[in-house]
Amino acid sequence: MIYDMRIYDLTPGSVAAYMQAVEEIALPVREAQGIALAGWYTPDVGPLNRVVHIWAYRDYAHFAKARPAFRNDPRWTEEYLPRVKGMIVKQQSMVMNGSGFWDERFARAFGEIDAGP
Repeated sequence: MIYDMRIYDLTPGSVAAYMQAVEEIALPVREAQGIALAGWYTPDVGPLNRVVHIWAYRDYAHFAKARPAFRNDPRWTEEYLPRVKGMIVKQQSMVMNGSGFWDERFARAFGEIDAGP
């Protein structure tokens, strides 16, 4: 598996609204493409107004197919993006390889990433 880790610094006071938009729109849109949420975090100590999320893909082929698919989904373009516009101040992202022991545990704990569309 590969993991797309994203770190977003948000405008002060917008974390709850951003997380609600993700839960209601972005998460279902990504899941429809077989993308699994592998982690979601907000700092308790350190930089506030930040979210860290990690999305799991089967492999680079899945990544290459699923990313444009969810980004072109009308729910993403017409509902999600307008709702979070202006909340994100800074974004970092990286694609990482999972270790064999993590991938096995992730698959057991959360189920294999489905085949998707």
